[in-house]
Amino acid sequence: MREGEMGKIVAAALVSHVPPLALPTNLRISPDGEDTDLVEGFERIRMRLDEVKPDVFVIVDSHWFTTSEHVVAGAARHHGILTAEELPHLINGVAYDYPGAAELGAACARAGARRGNFHSIGNRPQIVNVTDEHLPHHYSTINVVAHLRRDDEKVLTVSVCQTAKPQNFMEFGATIREAIDQVDCRVAILGSGAMSHRFHSFDEIVSPISLSYQAQGISSTDAYEYDMRVLELWKDGRHADVLERYHDYMRFFPEAWFGHYLIMLGALGGADFKGAGRPMSRYENHVGTGNIHVWFDVAGVQ
Repeated sequence: MREGEMGKIVAAALVSHVPPLALPTNLRISPDGEDTDLVEGFERIRMRLDEVKPDVFVIVDSHWFTTSEHVVAGAARHHGILTAEELPHLINGVAYDYPGAAELGAACARAGARRGNFHSIGNRPQIVNVTDEHLPHHYSTINVVAHLRRDDEKVLTVSVCQTAKPQNFMEFGATIREAIDQVDCRVAILGSGAMSHRFHSFDEIVSPISLSYQAQGISSTDAYEYDMRVLELWKDGRHADVLERYHDYMRFFPEAWFGHYLIMLGALGGADFKGAGRPMSRYENHVGTGNIHVWFDVAGVQ
């Protein structure tokens, strides 16, 4: 670290990673003749990133489930070929190769130790830095990297622990923030995942309404209306109110227990964060789930 330098969060966004984002335009067109707006939404986000010039992306990956600890992928390089186990006929043979944020990954583990993030037996860490280059990456990271990353920007992917509760996600985010404070870096933190996340049933999931990007394809009217409520709260920077409604919102299965949002929020200051959320794409259906890109104002975070 250069003398006097410390890390800074310069950008934050919740972003969608739906499978069509891995496809060429002609294969993305829905049965009603539309392309997803999420691609152009990434371009809008990229324009904002160009203004603040991050050198590290921290991507909270709502498909990367861990069980007994939070994990950060702190290898110096990430490379491989992705065939998605969820949809191998759509996403297969996708090569990826980009630099990792090794220094920040190591700092996350150190910050976890400083904050006392240990399990009760054996002093086992709750926050683990894994540097194995062969750790697989999911399309929920790869799609975001493919559409947003430029030049020499490094990537630190972090997991969503499936046994964690909201306070655990928030603490993990706060730990990431403490690590950022210790490393000379400019961070864009991106929560990669959906809002409401209930799929249509097997017999309906490949149907015109399910494959339409229009909002009427969302799994239920109630799920759509709750997503709209959360978006309005974000618009006004009312993150504390979103937290208060968390257990009610869980009726509509926000993706990965909304861990991608909660970890990001923890890094931004938790319930005290009041950054307004501005949509960077239209709100869209994908096989019943609610998807959108939202950019959050981080002015004053550091």
